[in-house]
Amino acid sequence: MMKSLPKFKNPIPKLNKPVALDCTIILAVIGGLIGVSITGGYTQFIIGLVAITTVLCVGLNVLYGLTGLVSLGQVGFFAIGAYASAILTLAGLNFWLSLLAATIIAAIAGCVLAISAVRMAGPFLAMVTIAFAFIVEHGAIEWRSLTGGQNGLMGFPMPQIGSYVFAERDLVMLCVIVGGIGLLAFRRLAVSGWGMAMTSMRDAEIAASSLGYNAFAVKASGFAIAAAMAGLAGALYAPLMMFIAPSNFPISQSILYLFAVILGGAGTVLGPLVGASVSVLLPELLSDFAEYRLLIFGALLIVVLLIAPRGLVGVVERFIPIAKRGVTAIPPAEIEAGLKAYPKSDGLTVDDVSIAFGGVKAVNSVSFAAKPGQVTSIIGPNGAGKTTLLNIISGFYKPTEGAVRIGAQDIAGRPTDFAARSGIARTYQATRLFENMSVIDNVIAGLPVGRFGAPFSVIASDKNRSHAAGLLAFCGYVGDIDARAGDLPHVDRRLVEIARSLATKPGVLLLDEPAAGLMHADKVSLAKLLRQLADAGITVVLVEHDMEMVMGISDHILAVDAGTPIIFGSPQAVQNDPQVIAAYLGDGEMKARPRPIPF
Repeated sequence: MMKSLPKFKNPIPKLNKPVALDCTIILAVIGGLIGVSITGGYTQFIIGLVAITTVLCVGLNVLYGLTGLVSLGQVGFFAIGAYASAILTLAGLNFWLSLLAATIIAAIAGCVLAISAVRMAGPFLAMVTIAFAFIVEHGAIEWRSLTGGQNGLMGFPMPQIGSYVFAERDLVMLCVIVGGIGLLAFRRLAVSGWGMAMTSMRDAEIAASSLGYNAFAVKASGFAIAAAMAGLAGALYAPLMMFIAPSNFPISQSILYLFAVILGGAGTVLGPLVGASVSVLLPELLSDFAEYRLLIFGALLIVVLLIAPRGLVGVVERFIPIAKRGVTAIPPAEIEAGLKAYPKSDGLTVDDVSIAFGGVKAVNSVSFAAKPGQVTSIIGPNGAGKTTLLNIISGFYKPTEGAVRIGAQDIAGRPTDFAARSGIARTYQATRLFENMSVIDNVIAGLPVGRFGAPFSVIASDKNRSHAAGLLAFCGYVGDIDARAGDLPHVDRRLVEIARSLATKPGVLLLDEPAAGLMHADKVSLAKLLRQLADAGITVVLVEHDMEMVMGISDHILAVDAGTPIIFGSPQAVQNDPQVIAAYLGDGEMKARPRPIPF
């Protein structure tokens, strides 16, 4: 591929710049504190309610906005936090310890729910979370000895520091400050390795797993954070209300929380604040139409999504000038030297691997060895089991028999993320990019190889951006590195996917028909790149139908038909094998029989 450096434009709205966001949040907190200090009574209470709802929505924004999981059970965690705090403070425990305990209890409940919930998606996930909220609500009603049943709990002691006991104004100020801290924490989390893992899993779970991210760990983390924030909000809600009962936590409230996140802007930093403000203030403005509240909210949500899919914050971002962030790419020569310095495995060994689906053997006793520094190709007709074999090697399928070894380590049947962390990277027939992320962020996502890192450390650092930009240039990508990946043409998608695979520092690189759909000149460049990767010491395993490319760059070729190996040998030996010619290559002669009935 061409090694010219890509164009380095980074269109980041100023509203999304870290300093601008932090300043905006701090100003919002100051405004809230001023509002609390100059008002009283019900207005003060409403400000506190907005702040508490913001805290809860920050957690839901992590779960839905970053991880892409829909929960209609957040009111359950909210109730758990409120009841836990209320019960503990009534029992004599310090408010601050009760606040911490309520947050932890809610987080544990979130982890327990995640065990079953994260294995589901779409409406099934929503149903599980709704069921959880029902269980919590009815538990609060029936467990009268602990929760007071329908009579509820009241008379909670106010927080105090030393001998100073909080007044209601102080408590509301505390809620405002906690809301601001929550927004700042989300801003840092979103740009950390944790945020990258969550957004990667949201956009393309299979691709994220093949980069080393554990799907359960990522999704469970999202649930735990969302539950903890809801529990924290509940712990603040109880003393603010001075009375809690099951009627404070209706199932419909979960819908309103999700509405607030989407309306404000799912995945945006300020979305929870904007959405919480609307969801709390709008009912006050429409108090005469209380019975139509959900109907009005639903209609408003539809209108906003039609006009601004990124919510109200997204509308504002459209009118904010774009800031440019530059980056100096690592030169391709340095990238190539870095590839040669990658820790090398002893190659890939597939030993007598088989797998059956419904009694049909898709792969039948396949064995071959792919060595470092060589290109090993797998050829055969469509349906021969080539992609199935790659899926076994990369951990998507568990073989019914046989072994897959990286050096001496058998990884057969281990999860995809384990295979990735063992040094296997791959690309796919249909490219699997993180569509809503930028080109360079797609590559950066591969750098941690599944490790989350510190929760608030910035993953798109200048160092990581330079490395990712260098990988893109090395692979021949010459477009805008900050373009949305979902908008790329086919050839660029291929290059970005290969660059992302290289970011994981693989010992073995699996490529599934990378030349499909490319022009001849692009195929020539791709062949040179693959040969260059092999020469750098990477074990390259290629599934491809373009025989000119395969015969030109391969050191060894495995030919398969109907899942059964025909021959494993040099390109010349495979080309001359009668079985390969009959099953796949053909002899160049047109064989036909006359039609029994003339035209």
